[in-house]
Amino acid sequence: MEEKKSKKERTLVINIKLTRGLVAVLIAALLTVAFVGYLALGQKQASASPAVPEAPAAPAATSGGLRKYYRTATSYLPTEALTACATGYHFASLWEILDTSNLEYDTILGEYQDDSGYGPLTSRRGWVRTGYNSASTGYPGQNNCLAWMTNDGAYQGTSAELPDQWTSTDPNEIPDIGVWIVGNASCSTAIPVWCVED
Repeated sequence: MEEKKSKKERTLVINIKLTRGLVAVLIAALLTVAFVGYLALGQKQASASPAVPEAPAAPAATSGGLRKYYRTATSYLPTEALTACATGYHFASLWEILDTSNLEYDTILGEYQDDSGYGPLTSRRGWVRTGYNSASTGYPGQNNCLAWMTNDGAYQGTSAELPDQWTSTDPNEIPDIGVWIVGNASCSTAIPVWCVED
């Protein structure tokens, strides 16, 4: 004989009263869960993408896109020249500043004259590195006060300036406005320093 099992069904009624505050909390919670899920999905896709190589560091940018240089307003003895330039600049070799058309003169840090405008000043010398061995009794371009290690007046260093004389006194001669005029200066002399951007 088959036993009949009676099933009792119970109905549970839950009466929830939703208030505006509770609805706002529930919506905020749902939006938060959706946003976190979106971020997690984006992270997963980004990690699955092939790695893009990082671009190499670019040289210091300037307002004109050119490397800056300047001549200090303060004078320095040769032994001070190596540390005379502002942060981000160093004591310039003439070869680094030879072609001024490819450089931008820093009018904030650099000394200027009445008609400098945005360019460098003329007829004002400054210490400049030579790229030569330690020397002090040769020619401009060689002399460097023993690689800027002495202030002894018996030795010499190289200085450079931009010309202010653009014509020749001889009317038959073609004017020569070569870029730099170089000369020797006594190592006991304090003069400004030419600086160039790192």
